[in-house]
Amino acid sequence: MTFPPAPEPTAENEDQERRAVNELLAGAGEVGRRAAGWVRELAARQAEAGHRAVLERAADALEQAAGREVVPGGDGQLDEELAYDLGAGVVTGGVLADGLPELSAGERIALVAICALAAAMPSTVLGDLGRELPVLTSTMESAAEAGRTAGSGDR
Repeated sequence: MTFPPAPEPTAENEDQERRAVNELLAGAGEVGRRAAGWVRELAARQAEAGHRAVLERAADALEQAAGREVVPGGDGQLDEELAYDLGAGVVTGGVLADGLPELSAGERIALVAICALAAAMPSTVLGDLGRELPVLTSTMESAAEAGRTAGSGDR
């Protein structure tokens, strides 16, 4: 049995698909900016300059990883420096600083979750961007809200 060839994509369908992808990317970027804003709030609370610097770098990396690093047609890999800035140092702080950053347990958990989600976002271009990116984005938003709530209850 022979099947007819699949219909050719139309320019209108391609435009709709491109708009949908752009909306997903813009939404992820916005959520990344809001999460980075919360991380900057955490940084501003730190007495130790080393801890502030680590959290500021993490905030910058969050914005980038959730934004311009998610490139349809790209390799899906996160830049090595961004991966480092989103690593465990966000909760252990600057290596030359005394002690750990001033974070509640709930803030630490939320911070790790946000960083892991941001690090995973670029890889969505290799799978099903339309399914994966919204899940990561909404989970990041929930984690940031949980971190804010955890922090406000501790003070």
